[in-house]
Amino acid sequence: MNIFSPSIIEGTGVAISIFVIIFLIRKGFKMYTVLSIAIIILAITNGNYFLSNIYLLYDSVTSVTAFYLVSMVTAIVLLGNLHQKTGAMEQLVDNLRLLIRDPRALLMIFPAAISLFSTVPGGAIISAPMVEETGKDLNMSPVELAMSNMVYRHLVVLITPFNASLVLVSGITGISIAGYLSFTVPVIAVVFIIATIILLIRYPKPSNSAVERQTRSEKRSAIAGLLIAASPYIVAIMLGLAFGVFFPLALLAGIVICFVINLPTINRADALRERARIFMTGLNWPIILSTLAIVVYKDFMLEAESFQQAVQYLVDMGLPIMFMVIALPFITGFITGNNTASLGIALPVLIPFLGPEMLTVRYFGLVYLSSYAGYLGSPVHLCTYLTNEYFKTPMYSLIKQINVYGIVMLAVGLLFSLLY
Repeated sequence: MNIFSPSIIEGTGVAISIFVIIFLIRKGFKMYTVLSIAIIILAITNGNYFLSNIYLLYDSVTSVTAFYLVSMVTAIVLLGNLHQKTGAMEQLVDNLRLLIRDPRALLMIFPAAISLFSTVPGGAIISAPMVEETGKDLNMSPVELAMSNMVYRHLVVLITPFNASLVLVSGITGISIAGYLSFTVPVIAVVFIIATIILLIRYPKPSNSAVERQTRSEKRSAIAGLLIAASPYIVAIMLGLAFGVFFPLALLAGIVICFVINLPTINRADALRERARIFMTGLNWPIILSTLAIVVYKDFMLEAESFQQAVQYLVDMGLPIMFMVIALPFITGFITGNNTASLGIALPVLIPFLGPEMLTVRYFGLVYLSSYAGYLGSPVHLCTYLTNEYFKTPMYSLIKQINVYGIVMLAVGLLFSLLY
């Protein structure tokens, strides 16, 4: 075997890029710097001419996906910053606390509720301020808050019927979404319980949350305050989902509403000017650049052809196919940080190697779970980066803990597949 063949060089470049990402993240480098280095490594080793890589870079940066993700993340960050700095986020949390007394329940509800709108990329940053406000009652550490924000969001995303990845795997395999949910929902229910025991069981319900019974008018007032505080997101989600408005524009409508809710009765012009100042200073260039770098890295990874060649070689060497059913989707999910891209790579590679008796949800359900587990714990997973930036946690520590839940998910899924 020629160790200098294009496929070997390309595969080596993929491996080095993964190692560099993990190593430099552990050293505390910014994500956009780390990914830029990884992209250069892939470009050097992918066997393309210099101009071909430039064209690929240009196509990636100017792609609809890049524009959509960057504009979405920018709008989300601006809206979240304005919503929090104007006090609307605190108002929302306070009213929810009046209606739901246990902060442990709120730590689950906030990220889980946001995750229902899975068309919002990087949506973990929307729930992060809510989790932070609620976690103050429990004196949780930043890492624990970040884990709550990530885990409860993504467990629900996995079993959301309109999840793009679920639609993709259903379309490719011909197994209905309901069929996949019959496999994944019991698995996630068990993982949800395990996660809650690990994250929240040691935190007792704070004694100061046990307050007197509310009157009907107080409840109505709390509901009204909740709806007003949440109105920027409600309007944005309604426009984006129900009316098909381009989501960044829908979020822009939410920003406009954020400018006018709860304006004081006096000195309104001064208040609007202050909100304009908050809005203009809310732009976060490291997040924007890192989001763009994630898209480019994913596109360069999708150019690599060494996956199929590596799988064929391993199968020829006698590696059990069940191992590949679990390992390949996990690896592709981990290195791309994109669940849909991972399934798009893994499924076409695996399906030819599966016998007729294996073309069932028992095996494809494992593929779906494994891909999601790898994506969940990936260092280039957008939600991981955004959550880490918000809570200022050590990235390496956060990734290690998230991958624990991915492993738990795989273990429960494998056990369930034996009983399915």
